[in-house]
Amino acid sequence: MAASLINPNFKSKKYYVLASAGTITGSDLDLAANLFVDDNGAPITAFPNHAYFTLYINGMIQENGVATLTSSQLTILGGASLDGSDPIVLELGINF
Repeated sequence: MAASLINPNFKSKKYYVLASAGTITGSDLDLAANLFVDDNGAPITAFPNHAYFTLYINGMIQENGVATLTSSQLTILGGASLDGSDPIVLELGINF
């Protein structure tokens, strides 16, 4: 099998929301994509396809495995304990 080149062309997109915008489900915090805004303050309707994501809560990078992400929702596992004023930043690495 021949080796294939991994596409090195990435761009980063960031999306922002406050924890208070989400819905608590058990001990988790669910945040629909349409609650987030982009760098320009414009609301989004869905998260784009991505190669990876990085989650920041109150400015602190979070470990892998503390959240799940679909095109329509971010779920922060154990996120029900967050303060409503905590800012949440979702950074997506996107191939182009």
